[in-house]
Amino acid sequence: MSQQSARLLDAFDALPSDDKQAFVVEILRRTRELPFDSGPIADEEIGEASKTVFALLDHEEDAARTL
Repeated sequence: MSQQSARLLDAFDALPSDDKQAFVVEILRRTRELPFDSGPIADEEIGEASKTVFALLDHEEDAARTL
């Protein structure tokens, strides 16, 4: 990964959650036509991604309850 890409990821990490979500949507929109092959995905990677998604969903559910 280039230094420029690493700086972009660091800047992304510093964003508030709402901005992160908007940023990801825009990146996905801009890159949908690019050919991409992630290669094989290890079970550990799938497990970590699942934990992250469920944590995000729990956080959103908790936030909705406080409204």
